[in-house]
Amino acid sequence: MKMDDSWHMEWYLNRATSDEKRLINKIYEFEHFFEDMTFQEGTSTYELLQCKSKPKDSDEWIRDAVEPPDELHFFSYTFFHFKVEPLEGCAGMFNHEDQTLTVIPEELENDRTILHEMIHMHEFVINDLPMYFHDMVYWALYKDLKKTILGLDDIITAHAHLLTGSSIYSSGGVHDVLFLLKSFDLDIRKGYPLGTVFAYDREEELKGYSYKNDNN
Repeated sequence: MKMDDSWHMEWYLNRATSDEKRLINKIYEFEHFFEDMTFQEGTSTYELLQCKSKPKDSDEWIRDAVEPPDELHFFSYTFFHFKVEPLEGCAGMFNHEDQTLTVIPEELENDRTILHEMIHMHEFVINDLPMYFHDMVYWALYKDLKKTILGLDDIITAHAHLLTGSSIYSSGGVHDVLFLLKSFDLDIRKGYPLGTVFAYDREEELKGYSYKNDNN
């Protein structure tokens, strides 16, 4: 991950289109939905950074948090590029090579498309770190969603099947179980039916599953 925002303000002021400014503003609007993927204090992932230590010459244990890697601790959307332009065969995409999130003009007001690509963006950051950070996010999401989504294990089992993975891959997408879980987390936060943010017709496939929404 390239952590460079020296170009961002000049781009925003002088070169970004009105649609691109609208896109980045919506991304900041959704920023709080992804605090768990940057291990922010108060999230379930932050709890996995907690540890206990006993200072020398003291009988008292102190609870504190280990500081996450710079990519998470100093995470900023100003490290990424944002475009609103036509794409062939998809409504949005995140390009790993140049760290660019793009949506087509017709999807600029479709929150689910932007949220879908934001998961890809955050997972790109996570996957650039040692694998245990991916597992920490996965486990934290699973524990939270297990309490909320009825039949979550059945959904994960079906998603992990070869036929499901190969079908999504043949449509141009790579979406692991962590992506699935985060998309469910966003569905619940937004009050969507399960599968809405994931797309690929999952909303229709998951009609028989429900969740308890404590956010409203």
